[in-house]
This record gives sequence, structure tokens and C-alpha cells, in this order.
Amino acid sequence: MKYYIDFDNTLYDTPKLIKAMLTLLTSAILEKHSEKEFEETYAECKSLFNREHFYNIYDLVDHFTHIYELNQKEVVKDMNALIADTKEFLYPDTIPFLERLKAEGHNLYILSYCKESLRYQSAKISGSGIADYFDAIYITSVHKYTLDIKYEDGVFIDDNPADLEGLYSKNPQKVIRMARNGNKYSTMELAIPEIKAYNSFDELKTY
Repeated sequence: MKYYIDFDNTLYDTPKLIKAMLTLLTSAILEKHSEKEFEETYAECKSLFNREHFYNIYDLVDHFTHIYELNQKEVVKDMNALIADTKEFLYPDTIPFLERLKAEGHNLYILSYCKESLRYQSAKISGSGIADYFDAIYITSVHKYTLDIKYEDGVFIDDNPADLEGLYSKNPQKVIRMARNGNKYSTMELAIPEIKAYNSFDELKTY
């Protein structure tokens, strides 16, 4: 069976990465401006890290470099080092689940949506250390259900209700919802009751 698995908030605890990146940026600002308070500065960074302002951490670094006269090269270097090794941000059940799928002989694919920066998303996936489990990695800036793949041959695992509903419309073998505790999508209603939700891979049987 072919498994197409989402990355952020499905395999990988993205909010933890975001917290680590914003903490690094906040610390760089405080090194330059020791009079500032951590919580206030962190909140300032966090308030701008969104789709309405800056959704690429390097753009946010550039923004605050100009405001606070940071050493941009050093901050970018530290940010690269952080993103290059983020195995700690994988959910605890991720590796056991991937190993189970591989042992059963399934083909695995990451199917990740990223509109802002494909290079940044690729770096996140590489830094997570799980790329070798997958036969291919697809990072797309268009809807996951509009690609040139044989949906009818696949099992799709995702956390985003809009993606789940779109994928379901393509008549795949199975669509599975990952509703991790604390995930922003986990409490959202899904219009298709046939899509079963899980908060852990440990609960999930394979097909």
C-alpha cells in the first residue's frame, strides 16, 4: 500500500519548533538590548510570525535585524543549526509507526503543503531525520488533492480538515485524520463522518 503522510502536526510537533525558533530570536535581541524583558520581546516576535505578517522565520529575522541592529549572519547561522537537527520535535510515536509501515512492506511518501518557502520546509523535513523512511517527499504549494498522483491507490493521513475533505473527494483507499492533542485543527468539525480521527499512531491499524 502507498501511504501519503502529512508532516507538520502529524509527524512533527511544529509548535515546539516555532517556540524554539522564537526563543532563539528573542535571546538574540536581548543580547543586544539587555534592558528588554524576555516575555515582552518573545510576545513581540510571536505576534508577527503568522500568515498576515512573516510566515518564514528568516524573513522575521530580517525584520528584527533592522529594528534592533542584530548581527544577522550570526542569528541566521544559529537558526540554521537549530533547524538542521530537530529530531526532538518528532512526536514520540512517529518513528515506531514509520518502522511498522516499512516492516510491513508499504511505500511511504511525505505529502506536505507549504505556500511560503519550499526550501524552509525541505530543511525542516531534513532536520527531523526521517527522510530515509520515505520513497519520495512531495512539498507542494497547491492543494494536496490537485496533484498528478493516483489517489485511488493511496492511504492519506493528515490533520487539516480542508485537506482531508479534498483528499476524500478523490476516492482514495483510506483517509485518516490525525487530531493531536493541542493541535489547532483537532477541535474543528469535519464534514465527512467516515473519516475517523486518531490522536496517536499507536491507535492506528495499517491496511
